[in-house]
Amino acid sequence: MEHTLKLGERVTVGTGWFARRRIMFAGEVSSGVFSVVAEWTEVHNSAAYNIYFQKSQREFPMLGGRVTVLAVSKHELRFRFEK
Repeated sequence: MEHTLKLGERVTVGTGWFARRRIMFAGEVSSGVFSVVAEWTEVHNSAAYNIYFQKSQREFPMLGGRVTVLAVSKHELRFRFEK
């Protein structure tokens, strides 16, 4: 499924029984390097971590699936998430 996130927005990419997986766009952290935040919650346990990628990188694993970057700028990320 394709998603478009503006800076600071997040989207749920997976749910289960008392579980949730979300991706948030954290923006450009330095010239040509971007960050997304992976969040997961299961019952009373939660964690979040940043994944950094260069503008030229188009795919990376995340939250048990694969993120394909379709377009990225300082203020917006368009991507596809597949399990």
